[in-house]
Amino acid sequence: MSTQWVTSATGLPHQGESVEFMLDGRSVAMDGTYDRQTFRSRWTGYDIQRVRTWRLVDANCAKAHPAHPATDRVAHCG
Repeated sequence: MSTQWVTSATGLPHQGESVEFMLDGRSVAMDGTYDRQTFRSRWTGYDIQRVRTWRLVDANCAKAHPAHPATDRVAHCG
């Protein structure tokens, strides 16, 4: 079962949760965590105002497609 996308204006994940998120103006999801009002990717952090939507990481989906880029995970698990 896939996790639904949530707009950041509607709600935010809990501290430390693993998420996929999409920035305003971008069409590719990024993997990261939510930490202190910031969505953090591997490289940097993004303020919540820059994040359009987010969803909790679906552990079953991540195991099913570990070698695919984020665009494939969005297409197959969303």
